[in-house]
Amino acid sequence: MIIKEIGGEFGLIRRIAELLPADRAEVVKGIGDDAAVLRIAPEPSPYLLVTTDLLVENRHFRRTWSTPEQIGMKAAECNMSDIAAMGGSPQWMFVSIVLPADTEVEWVESLYRGMGRSCQQHGVVLLGGDTTQGDVITINITLLGSVDPDHLCLRRHGRPGDLLMVTGTLGASAAAYALLSNGYRPSKYLLHKHLTPASRLDVSSRIAPFANAMIDISDGLAAEVRHICAQSAAGARINSQNIPIHDDVKAAGRTLGIDPVTWALSGGEDFELLFSVSPERLAQLKAQGCVLHEVGRITDAEDGILLMTSSGEAIPLPGGFDHFE
Repeated sequence: MIIKEIGGEFGLIRRIAELLPADRAEVVKGIGDDAAVLRIAPEPSPYLLVTTDLLVENRHFRRTWSTPEQIGMKAAECNMSDIAAMGGSPQWMFVSIVLPADTEVEWVESLYRGMGRSCQQHGVVLLGGDTTQGDVITINITLLGSVDPDHLCLRRHGRPGDLLMVTGTLGASAAAYALLSNGYRPSKYLLHKHLTPASRLDVSSRIAPFANAMIDISDGLAAEVRHICAQSAAGARINSQNIPIHDDVKAAGRTLGIDPVTWALSGGEDFELLFSVSPERLAQLKAQGCVLHEVGRITDAEDGILLMTSSGEAIPLPGGFDHFE
């Protein structure tokens, strides 16, 4: 049996979680969220957050498209985004890297300068890691942070009746990738979104006190909605016409003959935040000055996970990005 046959990446994660249950008193949340959550001191002390991500050359970045500094920034921001999704603040970073033997020292230094720019922006310090030789450049970052227990946002916290909100436009990174792959030069906006995406730590601390469930959009809106629904034992209804899409993404869709909603739902690497919030608390949240977009709502589980098309038809919400599909 191969990984694709058990449900891909997320089916594999579920099986691993069953093999290695995290049944210890200090574990608030183990496998299955954007970060693990550990209680390392009595409340009301902050919880410890731990997240880790891999970037593999020609899978997550290409040296022909990106400068090493851009790759370093992207690697760091992927992890910052996970901490943002938990409602927390990042603090300490560890980097392990696989490098081919012919890699130039200057390239590596520039890569770490990119990571350093992200760390400096968010008040994070890089404390160590590991380095080894291999055939393909692979970057693994482990990031630790903290979160106030009252502001912790888990995927399982969604409730029927909650509105589903996103913090920005979707599909830009996937649109840029599609254009580059087909020999087109993306707009400056699309290139920026693909090569140097930014986490939403700028707004996450304002959202967390009001939100219920929260997740970062790294695998497409559809996948993230499904994660919240699975862990909250709920359904959802997403309105395709409400999904915020930048004009440059729409133009890319016209160029390639692709519906841009497809990129928003299944493209990934937008690193915006998707969260649920009760209608009563939304007005309070908007008073914080956050620009937000309502894309749907959480429903009862028996209602299913549906996408309302532009013609008004209710269809099953498509799946998102999966590394093993």
